[in-house]
Amino acid sequence: MHSCEKPNSLLKLEASTMAAAYAALMSLLNTSELLFHPSQQWLRINIVQIVYLLQNVHILQEFLEDYSHRAHQEMAGVESQIEAAAYAAEEIIESHVLDQISARSKGSEADSSNSFSADIHEIIEVMEYLIDNKLVRIKETIEEDPTFIDSSPAVASRSAPNTMVGTDEKLNEILDILTGQQSNRQIVAIVGMGGIGKSTLANNLYEHPYIQNYFDICAWATISQKHSAPKIIYEMLSEIGQSRSESRLIGDPSVQTKCETGDEQLGEQLYKKLFGRRYLIVLDDLWSIEAWDEIKRFFPDHCDNGSRIMITTRVKNVAEQLTSCPLFELDLLDDNRSWELMREKIFGHQQGCPPELEELGKDIAKNCKGLPLAIVAIGGLLAKSDKTMDSWKHVAGNMNSIINSEDDEKCQKILYLSYNNLPIHLKPCFLYLSVARSPYNISIPTRIKQWVSEGFVKPIRGKSLEEAAHEYITELVDRNLLILRKRGVLGNLLRCGVHDLLRDLSIREVKKINLFRVIYDENPESPSRLCLRPSILQPEVGYVPRALDILGPASLSRPIASTSDSTPFYAGHLQLLRVLEMSDSILPDENSQLMNLRFFGFQGQLDGNSIPRFYSLMSLFWNLQTLLIDNSTSATLYLPPEIWCLPHLRHLQTHRCVLPDPPMDDHVMENLQTLYTVVFFRCSEEVYRRLPNLKELGIGYEDASPGVEWPSLRLQNLVHLQKLESLFINVCTENRPISWKYLSFPVSLKELTLSACKLPWEDMSIVGSLPNLELLQLCFNACKGQTWCPTQGQFVKLKELVLEAIDLLHWRADKTHFPVLEHLILEYLNLEEFPQEFGEHPTLVKIEVFSCGDSTNGWAAEVGEEQESYGNEGFRVIIRETEEYKPTLVTRPSMDGHNLSRGFVIFTRAHED
Repeated sequence: MHSCEKPNSLLKLEASTMAAAYAALMSLLNTSELLFHPSQQWLRINIVQIVYLLQNVHILQEFLEDYSHRAHQEMAGVESQIEAAAYAAEEIIESHVLDQISARSKGSEADSSNSFSADIHEIIEVMEYLIDNKLVRIKETIEEDPTFIDSSPAVASRSAPNTMVGTDEKLNEILDILTGQQSNRQIVAIVGMGGIGKSTLANNLYEHPYIQNYFDICAWATISQKHSAPKIIYEMLSEIGQSRSESRLIGDPSVQTKCETGDEQLGEQLYKKLFGRRYLIVLDDLWSIEAWDEIKRFFPDHCDNGSRIMITTRVKNVAEQLTSCPLFELDLLDDNRSWELMREKIFGHQQGCPPELEELGKDIAKNCKGLPLAIVAIGGLLAKSDKTMDSWKHVAGNMNSIINSEDDEKCQKILYLSYNNLPIHLKPCFLYLSVARSPYNISIPTRIKQWVSEGFVKPIRGKSLEEAAHEYITELVDRNLLILRKRGVLGNLLRCGVHDLLRDLSIREVKKINLFRVIYDENPESPSRLCLRPSILQPEVGYVPRALDILGPASLSRPIASTSDSTPFYAGHLQLLRVLEMSDSILPDENSQLMNLRFFGFQGQLDGNSIPRFYSLMSLFWNLQTLLIDNSTSATLYLPPEIWCLPHLRHLQTHRCVLPDPPMDDHVMENLQTLYTVVFFRCSEEVYRRLPNLKELGIGYEDASPGVEWPSLRLQNLVHLQKLESLFINVCTENRPISWKYLSFPVSLKELTLSACKLPWEDMSIVGSLPNLELLQLCFNACKGQTWCPTQGQFVKLKELVLEAIDLLHWRADKTHFPVLEHLILEYLNLEEFPQEFGEHPTLVKIEVFSCGDSTNGWAAEVGEEQESYGNEGFRVIIRETEEYKPTLVTRPSMDGHNLSRGFVIFTRAHED
């Protein structure tokens, strides 16, 4: 089946990059593997042919992973050919599947097997041509010619100004470590995003008079992405003995000439100069452990004379691997420090800002979003411009264009290095974040679900796709491309943000490589947006809502769509639509032909007439993975029996729904991980057998629920959900409180929230004995009685405890009852007796008290004072009293999709953290 010529015009697409090609291959890989699921056995597809296709996909994927940072003229255009072949194959597969599903729903069969086989055969020929005639030659050329290496541009060296704001404390802390009494050699790491001032802080330390007098030898080297060990060593050798006022040899052509051979003699010469002397080495802009490994042997480590190595890096895990000292992480500046830095850049130390310009100047500084690189760029421009209101208003209205054009787009170049250094599997995921309408508060669980739906996540053996994607997010945070906004008690990341400049970079890169197109509704009040992935096929054009309207005949086969249009959503020409978010819209019906949806999110007021029509589609969703329905009304959603027949469903989140009994078949929902909120949930043997991998469950019961008899609900069978980690139970029944004998928990449980259950305190040992429980929330009379005496030897892993609006008066406990407790939250309690010895609790770091009265406030303050007396300076006590705060029971879940313990708003507060 090998071909030596280009078989057709599929290779003739506009240029792309390896990131887009890799995203296309990963998407094809995930889509193709779905065909092997037992639920798809009825499809008329030549599986052997699909296996052969996947073999080629894996070869192409491995090539991009291995050579994504290599530069060679032969690679030009290859990535776009790979992308074209991958998208063509995926569209052929999905169109064929949809044809068969549509025909089957009408009681017939689609006659397209022959054309499908021929189309896939053609794609295989394209891939084989690329593998045999392109990839092999590229590999041989690169491996034979080592000069073709990392294509990343060099990092600009030490270009940041010496002016620093808000880092005096860190400077003094680092100064103490650099000149401290520790005789062994230590590595000090300064970490932060590009442009945040790492090099400036390091330079201020390096040039500090005390440092210059304290160390016998000081040397500085800029590493950058294209590191060269001989060049780094030569740079340090050239600086040793120089006057500090002389310029460093970065960029000197003679350095490259003398370092071409990589002679070990340079390293030996450096070692001899450093040996026996107290030295300070600064390695600026370190990107990888490999760079350190190539030079570390030339830094003596056995003299015990107080030598130090200081590194700056954007990659947190690189710093963590190199040093045992605390990391010095630089944060974005707040509004006041931003203005202070900008004012100094404009007017210097002596002159103040004219009063009439100060308010506008503060607004300009604020809009730099705390990034010193942007503040200095704008401040430099204002320093050269007229000090007039009109001139400054012009700058304020053109911030992004000025920053991006300043000094030949210097800011963007510095930030681009962070993106360019990403492993290829992370680049599509980072670019995908640019579709967020608000880049400052992005829901990580929702974005992860969409990554999975798009097929961007590479499977990791032994982990779910969501767990693999969470590692992606963690790495993006560690690389300082994402700003972490909120973390869960179990360490999971909940919300993040992207700096404006990085978002601008992301959107520009998306346009450049044509990964997708982002189009926003012109109405600023509307959250409508479209994110369109490139297509080869040209579907017919039909009626579309306003946000889609402007695309005209453009291809829409690979979009993400989000609309707030109140008109019916018709998407007949969007048959391959995967991700759809709707707000205040009528649900899609059978006319929309959205059988290929993988992610569907709805937020708004459900139209009663549209629900049955939407349900009629459910049995046709062959690949639906996430269903989020956030109904703004209090109506209960009665799910249809077809919900049990969605083989790939992973997350089902609703305001409140009734789950029907499973149908009489053997289908197991092996992928379902999230299910809430289910009212009147019956945990029969048939139910828990069908949900073997459920991780998050939210259930509720009310007096209005028909036949609420605890024995018949079989909640003791919860113990059989052996992978359940997070459980929420809300019981709004006045006359029939639940009993422990009808309730059991699996040992896998990590988070438990009980609301209004009225369980006796004396039986809390059942919860305390859970070996993996890390978070416990007892809310709104979750327990009954006035005295709680925990049993010793329990709650062995509990890190966070929340007691909210319960009738507890006497809490008799000490530090041994909660041995690893870190965070305690008390809300609306009238305690008279308090836990003892919490003032010397070794792991407790925070107590929060909300509207609890003087006695509880006083106890918390005493604990804080005692902790401080023991030297625990990081201990925090937060005490708030707000008249507006009234306990109001709400069973509405958050649609962010994060852990159940924080996914439910149990009470409405008038305060915020």
